[in-house]
Amino acid sequence: MVDPTPLLSTERGIKQQKQGHRVLCCCDSRKAVLLFSLIALGLSIFGIISITLLDVPFTLEACIIYSVSIAFYLLVFFGAVTYHRCAVVLALIWELVAIALLIASAVMYNWASLSAPEQHTEKVWVITLYALMFAWRSLVVYSYFSFVSEVSSGIMSPETHDREKYSCCCNV
Repeated sequence: MVDPTPLLSTERGIKQQKQGHRVLCCCDSRKAVLLFSLIALGLSIFGIISITLLDVPFTLEACIIYSVSIAFYLLVFFGAVTYHRCAVVLALIWELVAIALLIASAVMYNWASLSAPEQHTEKVWVITLYALMFAWRSLVVYSYFSFVSEVSSGIMSPETHDREKYSCCCNV
């Protein structure tokens, strides 16, 4: 197959230089999307199990958000494997909505219930959990955006994947 990327040499034997972005200096955008989505899928499943077993406020809303997230992570797997930009864009939009819902949840949380000095540890735990969830979703958005921009510009495609694939720790 001929590489449709413009202004790149297609002669055999010439090693073409990587054009795409390295996500967190670790891997190419496609691999990052697959890896981050796999981890996020596992965290969402763990989240559903945790909130059903523990007494957590907003249980129904959290279950719905985790369930929708799981569906979108599965859509992202399809999109990344088939280089389907629209599938990943839909998941990117959902991740932005999920971040907004996470912020709204933090604002609506009953922080006054944790005002007693003996509840300081629990308050720190809740704040840390919100911060970690926000940071993780932000990393997922970063990987999705990198992949979508590379697929849109023609940098990442089935034809250019051999040139673009990169990993600092494994060559899967």
